[in-house]
Amino acid sequence: MTSVIKKILPYSLQKDPFTVALAEAFEIQMNQLYDEFRDISNLYLLTHAPSLLVDFLAYEKHVDFYQGLTLEEKKNVVRNALQVHRKKGTKFSLLRVFELLNLQGQIEEWFEYDGDPYYFKARIDVSDRGVDDATIKLLERLIKTYKNNRSWLEVLDIILTSKQNKVHVGTATLMGEEIVVYPYTINNLTSNSEIKIAVANTANVENLTIYPKGGN
Repeated sequence: MTSVIKKILPYSLQKDPFTVALAEAFEIQMNQLYDEFRDISNLYLLTHAPSLLVDFLAYEKHVDFYQGLTLEEKKNVVRNALQVHRKKGTKFSLLRVFELLNLQGQIEEWFEYDGDPYYFKARIDVSDRGVDDATIKLLERLIKTYKNNRSWLEVLDIILTSKQNKVHVGTATLMGEEIVVYPYTINNLTSNSEIKIAVANTANVENLTIYPKGGN
């Protein structure tokens, strides 16, 4: 084993077996303590924490919502669970939860838009996350969990903006045609050609001999 502490000892002490052994034993203890500190820091930072550890910590810290989140989102809510619990039921806690999930949220209370008492409006930008049925259900659950119990959601505006300069849209059209071919039939046949007919008659030649009367 190469001891780092041994290298920084004075040259005279590097030759003393007791001092060298003491330095090596101290370094072993320090390395073990460092590993323990690193594991403890993972309980807070959760940088390299496995999913199972995050699940245990979420249960231990009484995280109110957990399903449907990515691993990084779970780590965020676990890290900030204590802060959010202390402010639960306030506008701050609701906006903080949106922020932890990378959502830009705004809350407008009834007296800010001359509405009915104890009602509020929520405006949430989901451009960085996208929107589907699961996201809408998640937002409704978050609002219900962290809002003030005497407050009621009047309007939930969901904003989805495309940040691309160009939007490509593709379409395809599928067409078909059925053709039936019947046997060809000739109708109304006419002809303008000339017909020439040749006729020939051949007769046998008859020879007639006339003798004088009374002669042979």
